[in-house]
Amino acid sequence: MGYFEDHLLPSEKNAIPYIPVMTEYLDFICEKYSGQIALSDPEQAVGYSELADRVARRRQVLCRMNLPAHGNIGLFDVNSIAEVEWFLAVTTAGFAAVMLPASLSPEVLKNATYHYDLTAVIAGESLKVKTEGLPVPVLSMDDMDETPAKAAEVNPTDRAAVFFTGGTTGTPKGVVLSHRAILRGSHNGTFRPGTMFGQTSVAVLPLTHVFGTIFGVLAGLYAGSHVGVCGNMRNLFKEMGRVQATTMVAVPGMAEMMLSVAKSRGPEALGGKLKLVICGAAPVPPKLHAEFKEFGVDVKGGYGMTETANLVSANYDMDEYPSSVGQQYPCQESRIVDGELQVRGDMLFDGYWKDEETTKASFDGEWFKTGDLARIDEKGYMYITGRIKNLILLSNGENVSPEEVEEHFSRCPLVQECLVSETEIAGNPAILLEVYPVPDQDPEQVLPELRRIAAALPGPMRPSRIELRDTPFEKSASMKIIRKK
Repeated sequence: MGYFEDHLLPSEKNAIPYIPVMTEYLDFICEKYSGQIALSDPEQAVGYSELADRVARRRQVLCRMNLPAHGNIGLFDVNSIAEVEWFLAVTTAGFAAVMLPASLSPEVLKNATYHYDLTAVIAGESLKVKTEGLPVPVLSMDDMDETPAKAAEVNPTDRAAVFFTGGTTGTPKGVVLSHRAILRGSHNGTFRPGTMFGQTSVAVLPLTHVFGTIFGVLAGLYAGSHVGVCGNMRNLFKEMGRVQATTMVAVPGMAEMMLSVAKSRGPEALGGKLKLVICGAAPVPPKLHAEFKEFGVDVKGGYGMTETANLVSANYDMDEYPSSVGQQYPCQESRIVDGELQVRGDMLFDGYWKDEETTKASFDGEWFKTGDLARIDEKGYMYITGRIKNLILLSNGENVSPEEVEEHFSRCPLVQECLVSETEIAGNPAILLEVYPVPDQDPEQVLPELRRIAAALPGPMRPSRIELRDTPFEKSASMKIIRKK
C-alpha cells in the first residue's frame, strides 16, 4: 500500500477498512456517517441514516415479488438517487444489478432482457415507454414499500452486477463483477491526496459505466462524501455550484469541458471550491493537468478497465511523471508479457456473460490479459502505450501504436482532440492524423505546428497525412473518442 498510504494524512491511514460484501458496506457507511448527507439532487437530500431505511424498503418490494434467488435485475434510468438506492437494494437482497444504458432502443432492451436472463426491470419514469412489451415485470424507480426488509446473506464471490464494456471499437460485452471486486475498486477509490473525508462531488458520469458507479458514487459514500446526483450533463455546473463540489470524478472529455468553462467564466463556474479532479477511462493529456493547476485544481490520472472493477493504477505525481498512469493500487499484481500488461487480484471480473470462449481467451491462468501495451519503470510507474488490437502494421513490417502517436500531438496547446488511424496511400498502409483544433485557431498556424511535431517523431510514427476537422470526434457514452475499425 506504500505509494497510496504515503499520500494520506497520518490520522487517516487505515481509517476505512476493506469490506468485501455490499450488505456490510451499507451497514458500515450508514453507521459511521450517520447524521451526514449521503445523496442529494435539487429536490431532495438523503442522509446516511435515512439511506439504510430507504434501501431496506426498496428491498421489500423485491421480496414481495418472490423472484428466483440470485437472479439478474435490470436497472434502466438516467442518473438518479433512486437508481443508486436500487443498486444498493438489489445487491444487498442477493440479486445482481444489470446496468442498462439509457440509450438502449426498445428492441435492444428486449433482446438484453432475454440474453441477460433478467427476472425484472426497474425503470425510470422518462424511460418507461421503452419498456412496453418486455417479457418480465417492470417496476418503477419510485417504488418503495412501507416496511423494510432485512438484507440477504451474500458472499464475497457472489455475482453483484453486470456492466458493459466501453465498446469504442467493437460490440460491448457484459462484464460480471462480484461483491469483492466492486468493493475492492470502491475501497481503492477512497485513496487520494489530502483528506478522504468531508468531500462533496457530483455524480454525472452514467451509473451504467463502471467508473460512474464505483468511483463516482460508491467510493465517495465509502468515505462519507456528499454526492450530488446529476442525470443531465447540461445541469453539471449548476449542480457543482449547488453542492459546492470539492472533488469531481471525470473522463478527460468532461474535464476538458470543465476547464473550458473555467477559462471563459472563471473558477467560480465550477462551484468555487473544486480542488481535485480524478480522471480516468481514457488517456489524460498532460496539458489538462498543467492548465487546471492555474485555477488551483489538481488533476490525478489513472488507468483501469471494466474488467478490473475500474482503476488499476493512479498517478499522484503528474508534475514529475505526466505521461504515466501511476502506480498500482494495493492488493493486486501486474506483469508484462510480450509487451502486454497482465493483472491479477480480487478486483478482477468473473467473466463475460454467456461468452465462455472470449472469457477463456482473456486469461493466462489467473492473469487477465488486458490487451494493452505497457511498460513499468524501475520506480513502479506504469505507462500505457496503446492497444494491441489498434496496432497499425506498415508495409516495412513496423508496428505503430496509434495511442503513442496521439500522445505527442495531444500535448500541443493548439490541439483540442486528435485521432490516429490507418489509411492507404498508393496501395500501402499509412498513418492518418485527424485533428480538431482548439476553437478559433487559424488553420494556417495549426498545420505548420503539427508538421513540426511530426518531423521530430521517429520515421514509422510520422503521419503520412494530416487532416483538420471542424467538428469534434464522435464519442461513446463514456465520452471516449470512437475509433474507426
